[in-house]
Amino acid sequence: MTPSVLALAFVVVTLTSAVHGAVGFGMNLLAVPVLVILDPVLVPGPAVATGLVLSALVAAREREPLDRRLGWAVAGLLPGTVLALLLLARVSSRSLTAPLGGLVLVAVLLSAVRVHLSPTRPALTAAGLASGFLATAGSIGGPPLALVYARSGGARLRANLSVFFVVTATVSLAALAASGHFGGHELRLSLALLPGVLLGYTASGGLRSWVDHGHATAAVLVLSGVAGACAVAEGLWRSGA
Repeated sequence: MTPSVLALAFVVVTLTSAVHGAVGFGMNLLAVPVLVILDPVLVPGPAVATGLVLSALVAAREREPLDRRLGWAVAGLLPGTVLALLLLARVSSRSLTAPLGGLVLVAVLLSAVRVHLSPTRPALTAAGLASGFLATAGSIGGPPLALVYARSGGARLRANLSVFFVVTATVSLAALAASGHFGGHELRLSLALLPGVLLGYTASGGLRSWVDHGHATAAVLVLSGVAGACAVAEGLWRSGA
C-alpha cells in the first residue's frame, strides 16, 4: 500500500470515527465503501479491528446504564447470520445488496412517518436477527438496532449500540483470525489507522452534544438512510458492471 493511499484511508477513518462517536454507529457503514476502493486489504480485517476499538472507547465513555434486555439482540445475531449464510449459498451477494438496501430504506421511511419502535424484548430480538442477517449478506448491520434505540436519547443510544458492536466485532475478528484473514499485515494496517480512530473519537465530543439536544432520532434516520441508499447504488453498479 502506498503512503498516499494509507493517508487517504487515515482521513476516512478519522472523519467516520467522529460521526460514529457522536451517534453510536456509522463508522463502517460510511468508511467501508471507500476503504474497499482504496485497497481491498483494508476490508474486512482492519475495518473490523478499528471499529472494535472505537466502539470500546464509546462504550467506556458513556455513563448511561446499559439496557439489560440487550442480550436479546445478541441472541438474535446467530440465527440471523445462519439465515444469511443459507441464502448466500443459493444467491450471490452481488444480487442481494440492492434489495437489502431497499429494505433498510423502507424501515427508515416507516420509522420516520409511522412506526415508533421501542427496545422491548421482541423488538430487540428481531433487531439482532436483522443485524446478523444484513451484516452477513450486505455489510449493513447497524441500522436495525439503531432504529430500535433511535428515540431513547443520544447517551442511551450510544451506550447500547457500542456494547452490541463490541460483542459482534470481537466475534467477527476472532473468526477472521481463525480463518487466516487477519494476520500480521492486517494488524499493522489496523495500528496505522488507530490514531485516526483516536482523533475522530476526540472530535466526536462536540458533535455528541448536538446529537443529545434532541437530534438523536434524526441522526439515526439520516445515517441509516445513507447506508441503505449506498447499498442500493452499490448493488445496481455491481449488476451493471
